[in-house]
Amino acid sequence: MAEIAFIHGAGDSAAIWEHQLAAFGPPAAAHRVLALDLPGHGARLAERAHADHAANAAEVERALAAAGMNHVVLVGHSMGGAVALTYALGGPDGTAPPARLRALVLVASGARLRMHPDFLEAARARAEATPEAVIAQLPEPAVPLERCLAPGASPALVAWLRAHSGQATAQALYADFLANNAFDVMDRLGAIRVPTLVLGGAEDTMTPPRFLQYLAEHIPGAQLVLLPGVGHYPMAEQPEAFNQHLAAFLAALP
Repeated sequence: MAEIAFIHGAGDSAAIWEHQLAAFGPPAAAHRVLALDLPGHGARLAERAHADHAANAAEVERALAAAGMNHVVLVGHSMGGAVALTYALGGPDGTAPPARLRALVLVASGARLRMHPDFLEAARARAEATPEAVIAQLPEPAVPLERCLAPGASPALVAWLRAHSGQATAQALYADFLANNAFDVMDRLGAIRVPTLVLGGAEDTMTPPRFLQYLAEHIPGAQLVLLPGVGHYPMAEQPEAFNQHLAAFLAALP
C-alpha cells in the first residue's frame, strides 16, 4: 500500500487525475490517494493563486499534513512537477527532502519551465480583464488544447479534456505561468535522494522529451519512460499505459 498525492498542472485541477484516482484509490486498490487543488483551482476557485512555487510547495505540505500522509509518493504533472521538485528540494541548500517524502513521479515536466511570451501575454491580459473568470468557460484558451496533444487525438479524448481541464481562474493561470517562468532547478537536481520516475509523451511539444531526459540524467537513479504517440497529457491520452508504469514503480519502491 502506498500513499499517493497528485498535483495538477497550470490552469488545471484535481479533476485531471480522474483515471488515476479510479485506478489507485479504493475500491480498485488499497492505496491512499489524494488529488490536490492549489489556490485558484478546482474546489478553491475563490482563493487567490500563488505566483511562486515555494508557496505552492507549502500548500502541498499543509495538505499532506492535514491528510496524515507521512510516507508519500508525489505525482506532479507539468507545473505540478515543478511544485513537486520544489517540495523535494526542501530548504535553500537542497540537501535533503522533507521527511514525509517517499518518492517522486514527474509527469511531462522539466527542471526549468520558461513560458512562451505569447502565452504569458495572453494570460496576463485575461487576468487583468476578468481575474475571477474560469478559463474553461472563456471563448479562447491561453494555450489551445490541441497544441497539448499528440497528432491524431480522438474526438473522445479532446471532449474528455475539455470537460476536465481549465478548472482555474484567469488570475490563477497567470500566476501559474509566472511561477513556471521563474522556476529553474537545473543545477540542484543532484540533491534529490528519493526514487524518481520521469514519465512523459514522446510527442509532447509543451515539455519536449529532452526536458524529461535532462531530469532523468541529473536526478540520481531516476527512471525515464517516454510513451509513444502521446503529448502533454499522458495520464489522459494513454491512462492504461500510464497507470501500468506508475503501478510498476510503486511496486518496486523499498
